[in-house]
Amino acid sequence: MNKTIFSIAALMSATMSFYAQTWGFNNEPEEGANATMYLVDTTSINYSNLTGSNQTWNYAQIGGYPDNTRTLTVTNAETYQDVFPNATHLLTIPGFMTTAYNYEANNDKIAHGYEFDIDGLGIVQFIFDDRQKMLQFPMNFQTSFEDNLSGSFMLFDEPNDAEGSTWVTADGIGTLMLANGVSHSDVLRIHTQDTIYAEILLSGVPIPTSATIIRQQYDYVKPGVSNFPLFIHATLTVLNPLIGQFGIGVVLSSENPTAFANTPENTLADLKVFPNPSSGLVQLQLPSANESAQVTITNLAGSVFYENMDYNNNENIDLNNQPAGVYLVTIQQKDKTSVSKIVKK
Repeated sequence: MNKTIFSIAALMSATMSFYAQTWGFNNEPEEGANATMYLVDTTSINYSNLTGSNQTWNYAQIGGYPDNTRTLTVTNAETYQDVFPNATHLLTIPGFMTTAYNYEANNDKIAHGYEFDIDGLGIVQFIFDDRQKMLQFPMNFQTSFEDNLSGSFMLFDEPNDAEGSTWVTADGIGTLMLANGVSHSDVLRIHTQDTIYAEILLSGVPIPTSATIIRQQYDYVKPGVSNFPLFIHATLTVLNPLIGQFGIGVVLSSENPTAFANTPENTLADLKVFPNPSSGLVQLQLPSANESAQVTITNLAGSVFYENMDYNNNENIDLNNQPAGVYLVTIQQKDKTSVSKIVKK
C-alpha cells in the first residue's frame, strides 16, 4: 500500500514538473497584457554554456540602473498594418525591439518582422516575405527547430534584399536566481539565434555594401508564474565591412536589483579580429587582455567548427581548412559577451 501511494505521488510530482517546464500556446500573453521589467547590466554573462537539466543561472548579484524600468506590452498590430499587413499582435521591448506576429492554428508563433531603433541608424526594420517561425507549441526541454526567412531590410526608409535563418531551442531547465533573494525552480530557458544577411544599396551612395545581423536572445520562462519571461538577455549585433561592428543589447529582470551596474546602458564588449579579411591564420584581441575567454566560431548557418574554452589573447586560429566566406566569432570573457565577423578569403 505504501509503495502504491509512493508511486502515485512520484508520478504526480513528475507530471507536475513536466507541465511546469512546458511553454504552451495558453501561456502566451494576451493582447493588452504587460509586465514591468528592470534594466540590468547589459554586459552580464549570458550563461550560454549552462544547458541541460538541473542548471543554476545565478543573476542574484547582477547590477542594475536604479528603478530604470521597461514595460513589455502586447498590443494590436493595426497601427503597423502599412508595414506588417497580416500581423495581428505586437510585442514591444522598449529600447530594443518590436515584433509583429500572429499565431497559426495554436501550434506556431509566426513573426512577420522586427523593428529596432539603433543609434546612428534610426529605425531599422526587417519585413519578412517568407515568415519566421518564432516558437512551436508546446515548447518542452530540448525542443528545437530551424527555419529560413527572407524579405526586406529597411534602412533609411529604403528596402534592401535580406535572407537568413533562425535557430530556436529550449536548451535548459533549472533554477533562476534573481535579486532580493528571489529564486525560481523549474524554469525553462528558450534560446533564439537569428542570422540575417542583407545586400545594401542606398540612393546617393555609389558603393554597394552588405550587413550581417545577429540577434541572440535568452528567455527564462515559468508557466503559472508569469506569461512574460522572468529574465531576458538579448543582443543585436550588426557587422558591416565599411563601418565595422556595432549593436545594442538589453538585459531585463523581473526583480529590481540592489547592486548598481558600473557600465553604461547598452554597452557591448569590444573585440578585435586581425588580420581581417584573412587567408588563413587569425588572432583575437580580447576586451581584457590578461583574462582567457571562451571562443566559438560558426559559419552563417550556425555550424560550429572552432571552440576553445580557454582561449588566450592573440593565440592563432587556423582557418586554412575552411572555405572562403563569412564566419561569426563569439567570445565570453568573465561577464562580457561579444560577436564579431571574420572574412576568409
